[in-house]
Amino acid sequence: MAKKFIRGKKMNYYIYMLVTLAVMLVVFKFIFCEIEAYNAKKRSILSWYFKLNESFKYVRTKSIILMGVFCYMIVSIQPFFSFEWFIEMIGFIAVAVICDGISQFVGYHYAKIRFKKDISNAIVAKNEILKAINVTKDELVQQSKPTYSSQNVILKYVDDDTHLATISLDGGEFISSFDKLPPITYVVESQYEKATEKLADKNVKVTHLTDDGKLPFKDERLDVVVSELANYDRYDLYRVVKPGGYILVDQMGSDNYREIMNIFLPFKIKGRWDLETGSKLLSDIGLEIVDGFEEHGFVRFNTLTSFITFMKSITRADITHDRFINFYGQVLKQIKEKSYFELTTHRFMVVAKKKKL
Repeated sequence: MAKKFIRGKKMNYYIYMLVTLAVMLVVFKFIFCEIEAYNAKKRSILSWYFKLNESFKYVRTKSIILMGVFCYMIVSIQPFFSFEWFIEMIGFIAVAVICDGISQFVGYHYAKIRFKKDISNAIVAKNEILKAINVTKDELVQQSKPTYSSQNVILKYVDDDTHLATISLDGGEFISSFDKLPPITYVVESQYEKATEKLADKNVKVTHLTDDGKLPFKDERLDVVVSELANYDRYDLYRVVKPGGYILVDQMGSDNYREIMNIFLPFKIKGRWDLETGSKLLSDIGLEIVDGFEEHGFVRFNTLTSFITFMKSITRADITHDRFINFYGQVLKQIKEKSYFELTTHRFMVVAKKKKL
């Protein structure tokens, strides 16, 4: 009699576990559905709405089985690895999979009805985005007025007797903007062939870094070295410049295009890269900081097409990927609300002098 009572009590507890599991799966699905919808609307995550426009698919079998095993091992009152324990675990997992499938199906249709208007708006936005992606069109953008010109700064430190070297990554675009250069001018370019062709009519010597990534100059041979929006080795710059010569470093700051950095980098970069930091790195190796310039500006895009054209110009990544589509949704939303989307620009320039011995 006592054994029957205990078995009955265990069975009641088992049924209670199954019912509790089923209710929790359904309730949590509705709760998470509301949370996901809130985040999707707040952050313009269009891909969340796109999934609701597709046919329902249940793909969580493996994960729910693992969850079922884990939960059952915690709440079961049967002796571990007994026959009853295995039988009840199989039943528990089966109920978990069935109830999860039902909760996912019900939640899917609940979301389709609950957010019908948002889904429709997301589809309209996607069509606008795809249309903008497929259009190649140059459109005017608004830019803040530059507060300094790197060309003008450089010209203050060169004359006809100057031995000048510039380091750049743009295939010769920057150096080609100068009307006049010293007779002895070197261009250290990563795009060597492109720069050679671009600067064919200029009286400059195009070269590139050595195989070990060093500047191709002997020690203390240059009067002025310029690093124009390029990575540089401060010790190598120090090595090649003469005592009394100048090192000019023009860089993009850490705030440059900060609004789009999160779609390229899965993590947040710590620290700052600005005039203060750049100046300190050069002064730490014994250089005298002569001058410095810093500019925080903006670029404004009045249409999504102009922004996507800009994106095509700065990256080779697949700009149709979901992470881009979601961001374009945010851009489109801001353009409709403010009539423009704005990117922050940030650059700085340090002028340093190598002390004479």
